[in-house]
Amino acid sequence: EAPPWSGGNAAYSIPAVLEQVKAHKTTLIFHNTRAQAELFFHNLWLANAESLPIGIHHGSLDRQQREKVEAAMVRGDLRAIVCTGSLDLGIDWGDVDLVIQIGAPKNVKRLVQRIGRANHRYNAPSKAVLVPANRFEVVECQAALDAVEAGELDGETRHHGPRDVLCQHILITACAGPFLAEELFADITSVGAYTSVTKEEFSACLDFCATGGYALRAYDQWNRLVEISPGQWQLRDPRSTQLIRMNIGTIQDTDTLKVRLRRNRGGKPLGEVEEGFAASLTPGDTFLIGGQIVRYEGLREMVVEVSRNAAKKPKVATFLGTKFATSTQLCERVVNIFQKDSWDDLPRHTADWLDLQRQVSQLPRPGRLLVESFPHDGREQTAFYGFAGRNAQQTLGLLLTKRMEEMGLNPLGFVATDYATLVWGLDPIKDPAPLFDLAALQNGLDRWLSGNAVMKRTFRASATIAGLIQRNTPSARKTGRQATFSSDILYDTLQKYDPNHLLLKITRDEALRGLVDFGRIEEMARRVAGRIDHMVLPRVSPLAAPMLLEMGRVPVKGEAEERLLAEEAARLMQVSGLAQVTPPASSTPKWRVGW
Repeated sequence: EAPPWSGGNAAYSIPAVLEQVKAHKTTLIFHNTRAQAELFFHNLWLANAESLPIGIHHGSLDRQQREKVEAAMVRGDLRAIVCTGSLDLGIDWGDVDLVIQIGAPKNVKRLVQRIGRANHRYNAPSKAVLVPANRFEVVECQAALDAVEAGELDGETRHHGPRDVLCQHILITACAGPFLAEELFADITSVGAYTSVTKEEFSACLDFCATGGYALRAYDQWNRLVEISPGQWQLRDPRSTQLIRMNIGTIQDTDTLKVRLRRNRGGKPLGEVEEGFAASLTPGDTFLIGGQIVRYEGLREMVVEVSRNAAKKPKVATFLGTKFATSTQLCERVVNIFQKDSWDDLPRHTADWLDLQRQVSQLPRPGRLLVESFPHDGREQTAFYGFAGRNAQQTLGLLLTKRMEEMGLNPLGFVATDYATLVWGLDPIKDPAPLFDLAALQNGLDRWLSGNAVMKRTFRASATIAGLIQRNTPSARKTGRQATFSSDILYDTLQKYDPNHLLLKITRDEALRGLVDFGRIEEMARRVAGRIDHMVLPRVSPLAAPMLLEMGRVPVKGEAEERLLAEEAARLMQVSGLAQVTPPASSTPKWRVGW
């Protein structure tokens, strides 16, 4: 059956998935996010007319509920489990004879790992079915299968070892007793990811662990090491050993709140939701957790209290979460598929879709950047096919709209997918090349990052790993809100009084590599090297059409919005017969929504 042009839940496939479940003994149905798993399980259960025993398993569910599902699976009581990466590893259930991957796997290694859960025996082949959630994912799934057949696994490029982890290691070493800096430096540089660490970088980390840095050295709590003889260091206060050891770790959990039924309904724990998601709820909102719709009643002692609800559809989404970004290798394979003369290995509906794209525009080519401009819905639309992954394409949208504002092109908003960024505005883009000046993009990124929440979010994680912030104490654990409050104060202080502080440098490196993924934008710019195919079209192209339906649109607040409001105000005044007052040329009219 032809998948829709957009969307990520693959609801169209539920009848076919149920047929596969019936035809096999036990099936694992993998999803890339918890939200997708919850929604799919809910829709699957509504369509389960034969009441086949089906469970759901992911990391946000209550531990007892997860163990109950696992035990039922071991006994062979379940015909299928809708799950996420929580069942990627360590699963050796002989009864599992089919894996279904809902949505493109985004990563070849992840796909191989999941396929391996079926027929997990040395003498039996594993078996899986891939279910693309939309038209583009058909191509991505085929690219992933081709990579598996070729034995080419993907993975992230090896980066230099994070310096916040190095700081934590220095503190942990000090907990074991006095140490010589030279010996510790030799140990650290013998490790693969840290072989390139310089003596200056190591000394900076050691100074941070000893004093907290220039702006913080006056505070006792961050004066943790003391030099007892030349080159030999130890903890200033041995009693801090307990606190340091309690905060060891580099995996930063998402801050969550427990969800349980109201006490007068039994008080049964259901699982967890992100603090940010809980903060967005108002009494009466319904959402999915554990495959059931619940009604939000209120927050009691940092616990989300809910009651069961008989609604057919939840009012709001289930989890905030994030989406995986397609790997660089997989993106390259997708572009290579586009270069074929025909697509006999793809379903007819997808092959026709690509053929139509080739007729009305062109398909992206290796080593070149395809840019399409076309009018739609009274706005000028421009699609940039960077194939750099969701995070990088999102960042590209922010930087491009900022550049467009500087060039007077009046952008209104953008939306990003794994393969492209679509920007809409008031004025057409006649030459996209100046937008991709790498130095200008870098400057725009620096200005954007300096006051953005991404930096504060990254700083909190790095500060926790490096030991500047302790989440765990002998008496209690700081809530996410308390940790955020502490880290925000520290971040603002360092930005103001010590902008070259080691942790701010670490934060920038981690932000560029993680949430922002600017490295993939730089790689794309180098790969393209100014070779841009700009297609000016009379209407939307088949490849751009799905982005018009994509959720997660980001509005741009700027001169374009003010211009629109001014024009609308003038129109209303003309319709109502009122005289329009022209402001002086030196002043800018500040119109307000609801004028």
